[in-house]
Amino acid sequence: MPPRKKPASTASSKPPSRASARIQSKAPVSAGQKRGHSDSEEETNKKPRSKKAKAAASKDEDAEDVKDMEETKKMVTVVKRGAAPVDPGSPYVDTHQVYASDGEVWDAMLNQTDIGKNANKFYVIQLLHPIGNNSFSILFTRWGRVGETGQKQVKGPFAAAQAIAMFKKQFKDKTSSAWEQRRTMVAKKGKYTWLERSFEEDEEPEEKKAGPSKEVKEEEPIPESALAFEIQELCRLIFSTRRATFLLSSLLTFLNDTPSLIEAHLSSMNYDANKLPLGKLAKSTILNGFAALKALSEVISDPNCDTAKQLGGLGNACVDLTGRYYSIIPHVFGRNRPIVINEMTILKKELELVDALGDMEIAQKLIQTSVMTDTAGKPVNPMDAHFRSLQLSTMDPISPDSKEFRSLVAYATDSHGATHGHYSINIKHAFRIEREEETQGWIAAGHHKLEAGRRMLLWHGSRSTNFAGILRQGLRIAPPEGYMFGKGVYFADMVSKSANYCYTNLSHGLGLLLLCEVAAQPFFEQYDANYNAADECKAAGKMATKGLGEWQPTKWQDAAVALDNAALEGCVMPDGPARNLTPAMPTPGMMYPSLFYNEYIIYDPSQIRVRYLLLFKMNNH
Repeated sequence: MPPRKKPASTASSKPPSRASARIQSKAPVSAGQKRGHSDSEEETNKKPRSKKAKAAASKDEDAEDVKDMEETKKMVTVVKRGAAPVDPGSPYVDTHQVYASDGEVWDAMLNQTDIGKNANKFYVIQLLHPIGNNSFSILFTRWGRVGETGQKQVKGPFAAAQAIAMFKKQFKDKTSSAWEQRRTMVAKKGKYTWLERSFEEDEEPEEKKAGPSKEVKEEEPIPESALAFEIQELCRLIFSTRRATFLLSSLLTFLNDTPSLIEAHLSSMNYDANKLPLGKLAKSTILNGFAALKALSEVISDPNCDTAKQLGGLGNACVDLTGRYYSIIPHVFGRNRPIVINEMTILKKELELVDALGDMEIAQKLIQTSVMTDTAGKPVNPMDAHFRSLQLSTMDPISPDSKEFRSLVAYATDSHGATHGHYSINIKHAFRIEREEETQGWIAAGHHKLEAGRRMLLWHGSRSTNFAGILRQGLRIAPPEGYMFGKGVYFADMVSKSANYCYTNLSHGLGLLLLCEVAAQPFFEQYDANYNAADECKAAGKMATKGLGEWQPTKWQDAAVALDNAALEGCVMPDGPARNLTPAMPTPGMMYPSLFYNEYIIYDPSQIRVRYLLLFKMNNH
C-alpha cells in the first residue's frame, strides 16, 4: 500500500481496456517458408555495407512489422514441452521442442527500448528440433514491437554443433555480448538486453502425460471441495484462472471469456506477460527491475547527482534510464512512444508494478506446483490444493451473526474517509488469520509483552492478485525509492485510504483488505513527506513513523473487547468516526498535516501480525 499525498480514489467501476496486453494471432508460416522482409533485422544473407544502410535496416525493423497489426487480438497459449516452451508465434508449437544440451537451454528472449527512437521491440531466438529427434535443429527467430506478433524466420536444419554456433552468433549480433557472458552482460546502447527466464520444472513431462500406456486406468473423479463456502470464494479470487474468474452464487459468476485477474492487473500496468510470463519470471529480473528504478529515483531526487551529469542532465538521464528499465521489464505501449519516468508519481507506479510482479509470480507458482493428491495418492479438489499451498496456520470464516463480524463492519463504516463519499464498502466475508512464521517472529521480538495501547489494529490494502503471495510469505518491506516516508510497510486507520490501493475496478468491484496487529508506539510523527524517515525513526528510538493526517480518530478502544477476541487484549482500534482536527483558520507558525488521513509505516516485519482478512464489494454511488 504505497502512500500518496492526499490520494484521489482509484475506485472506478469501469474496467480498463485490456487490449494493450494481448498480441495478435497470425496464420502460421509453413515449415521452411520465410516472410518477405529483405531489409529488416539483417535477416538476409547480405549485411548493410555502410552506416547509412545499417541505420536503414534498423529503421525497417520497426516499420516492417506494422503490417502485422490487427484489430482482433488474443492472449497466446504457451505450450511447454521439454526444458522451455516453444515460442507461441512459431509454426512448430505442435511438432517441435526447444533443444537442450549439457545443461544449456537454447532459448533467448531479448528486449530493447530506445525512447528517443520510439523503439520498443523484442527478439526471440530458439533452436528447435522435432519431438523425439534431436539429431538436427532449426534456428527460429521472431522479432517486432512489444505487444505485436512481428516477423519470423527459420534457418536450417543444422547438425547440433552448427546450430549452436548459429545461435551464439545471432545472440552476439543482437546484444554485442557472448552467450556465455549473458548473466553478467551490461546492456549496450542500440543493442538488445537478455531477459532471464526460469525453466524450473513445474509439471509432469509432456511425454509422460501423453505417452501410450499398456494399462488404461479409469480416471478418478475430482471430489467436491472440502473448504468452507467463504474460503472457496476467496480462493476463486486470489487464484483466478483465465476461464473461471469470478464469483459463485450472487457474488461470483463464471465468465468463460474473461481474462484472469492477473492478466487484467498486468494489462492495467502495461506489463507484457507474453514476453515474460508469470511462472517463468526469474527472481533476478525482478531485482534488476528494482535496480533500474533505483537509478531513476536517484536522478529524479537529485538532478545534480553524478549519474545525471554523466548522462547529460536530468532530461537525458531519465530518457536513458527509462529505456534501460523497459528493456528489463517489458511494457506494451502499442505504437505510442514509451512513457518517460521523470517524476516521482510515475516512478511509484512502476515500483508498484515490480513489487506486484513478485507477489503475482508467487501466486502463479503456487497454482503450478500445488499437489493435486492427498497423502494416500487420491485426487483432491484443485481449489483445496491451492489453498493448502498457502500454508496458513488457521483461516476461520467469521459468522455474519457474531459480535466480531458486526464490530469489523462498524470499524469499516466508521473509518470511511469523508473525501471518499463517492463509493461505499460492503464487507462480504471476514476471516481470522494466523501465520506461524509471523507468530514466532512476533513472540521472539517480545512484542506480545508490550504494554496496552502500543499495539494497534490497522488496515492494509493491496491488489487481490497480490494476496496469494502475501498470505504465503507475509507483508514484505517495500523498496525505499519514491516512498513518502521511506522503506517500510504502510498501514492506515481509515479503511477507504487502504481500499483505494485494491484496484477493485479490475475485479468487478471485489477487493481484499487486511487488518493487522502492529507494534507501533511510540511514533516518529511527521507532518510532511520525509524520504529519510526510516533512518530518522530508528535514530529517534521510535517503533514506527506516523504521517499525520487532517482527519483523525479521536477515541480508541481495546480490540479484544470490541471484537470479542481475547487474543487481541491490549491492542487498540478506533472507537467511532474520525474528525477533522485541522482548524479552519490556520495559525501562523503552526505545523499542519499534508495528508488527509494518517498513515503508519513499519520498518521491521516482526512488528506485523496479520489478524483478519476481509473480502469486500466496492459500490460506486
